[in-house]
Amino acid sequence: MKARKRYDIHLLCAVILLAVLGMVMVSSATQIIAKEKYGSPYFFMQRKAMHLGMGILCLLVCMKIPFEIYRRISAMMLIISIFLLIAVLIWGKEIRGARRWLSIYNITIQPVELVKYSLVIFIADMIARGRGGIRRFKQGFLPVFVFSIVIAGLLVLQPNISNATLIIILSITLLFLGNCKFVHLAGYYGAIIIASAPYVYLRPHVYNRFLAILNRGEFALSQNWHVRQSLISLGSGFIFGCGLGNGHQKFNFLPDPHTDFIFSIIGEEFGIIGTLLVLGIFLFIFLRVMNITRNAPNTFGRFLAIGIGFVILSTALINITMSIGLLPTVGLPLPFVSYGGTSLVTTMAAVGVLLNISGSAKKKTSPGLFQTTGKKGSPVFARRVENRGKGMIK
Repeated sequence: MKARKRYDIHLLCAVILLAVLGMVMVSSATQIIAKEKYGSPYFFMQRKAMHLGMGILCLLVCMKIPFEIYRRISAMMLIISIFLLIAVLIWGKEIRGARRWLSIYNITIQPVELVKYSLVIFIADMIARGRGGIRRFKQGFLPVFVFSIVIAGLLVLQPNISNATLIIILSITLLFLGNCKFVHLAGYYGAIIIASAPYVYLRPHVYNRFLAILNRGEFALSQNWHVRQSLISLGSGFIFGCGLGNGHQKFNFLPDPHTDFIFSIIGEEFGIIGTLLVLGIFLFIFLRVMNITRNAPNTFGRFLAIGIGFVILSTALINITMSIGLLPTVGLPLPFVSYGGTSLVTTMAAVGVLLNISGSAKKKTSPGLFQTTGKKGSPVFARRVENRGKGMIK
């Protein structure tokens, strides 16, 4: 008889809990705005519920699709995603000076959310290939470098600096963990510094965001307005918060309370207890992703799991640190919680892929993250020092 798959139900419960919390908080943060603009105080909550339903459906579908299938279409998925980014620059919808959204048959999507996971699948496939994999320059490192630079460049043109930075960090992290040669990584770093330094200096809005972190008082009414209102919101909640629906910063004081700064609304209405609960859930998701990574059946599954987990958790970390004023204001949502259809649906689908990897796990616990398994020379998360007795891993 065929063995029954055992999916990581703990991860699924944590994700559903965050998504339900997000639906409640979006409703609380948008009732006045929704009533004024759309005539119904529950407009955004209804849309969030619809997105959540679509996301759960995608999760269930991806949970049943064997994750190895993505290797066959990794390059095609990435190329389609890049074409969507180009389409955004040509036909995209411009909001607040940024062109990041594409309308297809009255359905608005944000292609960058698709690009992130397509790039993860592509890099995981390149690392999992035999004969040196990512250590080979032309066959391994160069395709990843070219695709990540092209994607980051297209995002900068939107402009979408936050996601462009996330793409670069994601690719460098996976290359490093995949046993990429140091000289190749050094060249990658050098190219990024050479390209980004002049851009940051010549673009006043980017340069001022960095200055605002160092000079909070000088930019209190301009660049730091969002952060100032966010900190007021978090401080007003104190320990237990002012209660669900009783927050005041969402009344045209805190910009984008249902998207970029929904963590601040949680802090105001549920206090430190609420924010610690959210942080605890994300920490729990991190631990489940690490467990899935350790027990993945092959190298591709390991890197696919760690890449998906990196995208979700780094996005959450950036959003939260932005809300408390440790990073410049960026347009990254809080995964599962913030309002945004494309982000929620694609992230739920990515969780479905994680669940499929967990269902394909080996019965016995595989070696830890910093060991190598499988055929001789296959990379997992550490560099195997070639048989000269100098290696830390045997």
